Amino acid sequence: MKKLMTKGELYDLKYTLSDLIYPRLKEFKDKVESKNAPSVPDFPDVEHFTTDTSFEEKEKYWSEVLSEMIIPFEYHVHPEKFEHLKFQEINEKVEKGLKLFAEYFTNLWF
Repeated sequence: MKKLMTKGELYDLKYTLSDLIYPRLKEFKDKVESKNAPSVPDFPDVEHFTTDTSFEEKEKYWSEVLSEMIIPFEYHVHPEKFEHLKFQEINEKVEKGLKLFAEYFTNLWF
């Protein structure tokens, strides 16, 4: 059965999508931090990683990347949490988080 969308969902789609993505990314990050994530990206483009970089180091880095990825969606769900930041700083964090989300989109799996 196909769920019908409301007109409001499309009016400003970033809010609708953020409502869906934000809690799921947070839960995903919680799984990584609680050592319940069986996979972590290899991060071949991270300069300070070598073939000897441990899974734990990559796991920690992955958690940090996920934190940055969460920011744009959290901002659109809870903008009051960002009131202490200047507009330019918020925009930079949102842009960086969205770039990371796009870059690691295919790594969001267990």
